Amino acid sequence: MEHRTIRKASNVAPLKAAMRRMQIPLRRIRQGFETRDVTAGGLYGKLWWRSVDGARVGGFFGFITTDGGRWAHIDPAVPEAVVYAFVRPTGHPLARRLVRRKGSLFERVARRSRYESVPFELFRDREEALVRHRSMRGRPDEILTLSACDFFMTSFRAFWASDFTAELQKIRGRKSGRR
Repeated sequence: MEHRTIRKASNVAPLKAAMRRMQIPLRRIRQGFETRDVTAGGLYGKLWWRSVDGARVGGFFGFITTDGGRWAHIDPAVPEAVVYAFVRPTGHPLARRLVRRKGSLFERVARRSRYESVPFELFRDREEALVRHRSMRGRPDEILTLSACDFFMTSFRAFWASDFTAELQKIRGRKSGRR
């Protein structure tokens, strides 16, 4: 069995610079969602979501800062720029509707992203169901910042083209008394 060393991103300054540069361009994504800065748990970036019937649906843009762990399935080479969309918890009826069902919103976004040449991977069995990532390892700080910003903007092209955030805003909870 191969043992992987867990490494932290040694320098968060370029990650911070990239996130600062993205505040204005990506405010459209965050409008109408709750947001939180994330700087722990192997992530560095911005989480955005809304709550519907006890579930959370939203996304994240930023960086994976540790190898392995919950991100082992994509084999990140940190720092790894990542954009993902999620539904939590995975057992919630909303996850079945938005992620696992054939022709679901997440499936349509994944399909549209391939058409837009910015492919997202669809993981129907994971909370982070729609994922696009790219390693920024080995880039000088100033190039890392610019490369990450370009990655985020092109990644969101698929979200904008498929009206993903608008569709998330339209989601309503179940009506009471309905079975």
